[in-house]
Amino acid sequence: MGLSLERSDPATPAAGVRIRGVAAADAARLILGLTLVMGLTLRLAPILITDFPLRDGGLFVTMARDLQANGFVPPLFSSFNAGDVPFAYPPLGILALAAVPGDPIETARWLPLAWSMAAVVAAWLLARELTDELTGAVAGFLFAVMPVTWAIEGGGVARAPGLALLLLALWRVAILLRHQSFYNAALAGLPAGLALLSHPQVGPTGLASALVLLAFRPSWRGAWWLVVGGAVALLAAGPWLVSVVYHYGWQPLLTATGAHDTAPALARLLLFGPTWLGAFDFVVPFAVLGTALALHRRVWLVPAWLVVLLIVPGGEGRYAAVAWAMLAAIGLIPVFEAIRAAGAQRVAIGLGLAFVFAVALVAGYRRFGALPVATRQAIVAAGQQSPPGTRFAVISADPSDSQPLLDWFPTLSGRISVGTYQGLEFTTPERWQGAVDADSAIEDGRIPSDADVVFTEP
Repeated sequence: MGLSLERSDPATPAAGVRIRGVAAADAARLILGLTLVMGLTLRLAPILITDFPLRDGGLFVTMARDLQANGFVPPLFSSFNAGDVPFAYPPLGILALAAVPGDPIETARWLPLAWSMAAVVAAWLLARELTDELTGAVAGFLFAVMPVTWAIEGGGVARAPGLALLLLALWRVAILLRHQSFYNAALAGLPAGLALLSHPQVGPTGLASALVLLAFRPSWRGAWWLVVGGAVALLAAGPWLVSVVYHYGWQPLLTATGAHDTAPALARLLLFGPTWLGAFDFVVPFAVLGTALALHRRVWLVPAWLVVLLIVPGGEGRYAAVAWAMLAAIGLIPVFEAIRAAGAQRVAIGLGLAFVFAVALVAGYRRFGALPVATRQAIVAAGQQSPPGTRFAVISADPSDSQPLLDWFPTLSGRISVGTYQGLEFTTPERWQGAVDADSAIEDGRIPSDADVVFTEP
């Protein structure tokens, strides 16, 4: 069975796969249930062992507090760090964070989890639409256990809804290209617009992905309805875009587009795979096999889509994960068939699930740690012991991963970190690069002259 935009008959077993007499459709439902249980367990584990949001999120917590203090009317600038970060960040995730009663810090622990589980369902829907029911279920499972897709950190307040809504939009785009109508165009455009309101990277990734889907089902009518869907997306995101341009001009949007250098991430991906597991990455071998099978069957969609995502700025990360998972599913199913033919399917399933769970859990703990209690206490104390406006040079205990400390220092201390660059991607290229350079200098022991105090992480 090949990969195309023609939806497979759900009642037709994928490649004749059966699990101890269970038809593909029933096996797919079993796998989906297992996916939701394992996906939730893996995501809950790192959250439950800490009382603080995982990794970053300080900028979004401050912006949520700004919204609450201003009666949910966005101020022109956030109070974060020096107080001159434009309130130009896509607002959906921040609005959701602010709308939940209570302290946004506590909400930022749990809210990304809900969005991340929604992304699992969206990935399953998209993979099923582009392949068949069983392959889609296996791809959804692999997507769910790849830590790169979890987005449960505090910064997942914005990243996780962007991922979930983008995948939902692409699922509806694939349906739109099969059944063109205004109804389907609206159902594709609305989540696309909401995705734009969640995270800045979904724009180029979503557009490139939609064009790939159109290229594999080309028609003028399909292109027309895709334009209609795009118009719906712009209507949904339009008020925010107009507000940003009106208050700040085009500069914040242009700067945010080019602020993040994807070259190191792409090099890491090509060298170590998409799940931060290095040589133990369990997705890559099956994805390589799946790519070979897809190309042998002359089915080009998913391999072509993955190549495009590796090229589009920002697409090589969590947005490409569903393509990796789909290719790995294509490679894994024939392997399972061979194991079943040898009569070892029970042992293989048991060992395989245990291995995947253990490796994904280890990778999750490596990836999703929270700022230590001692560090948080020291940051709060530094703020209490210094006058307002004090400028700190913040030195991380782990220079290779200083982002969480830089992000949380201004929020927890109420003071200024001269090397914190979060939020400055919506100012000017000079300010963004200046903060990045200042952080590099500080980590090298070269303290900027405008820093009043040095803070060293315990």
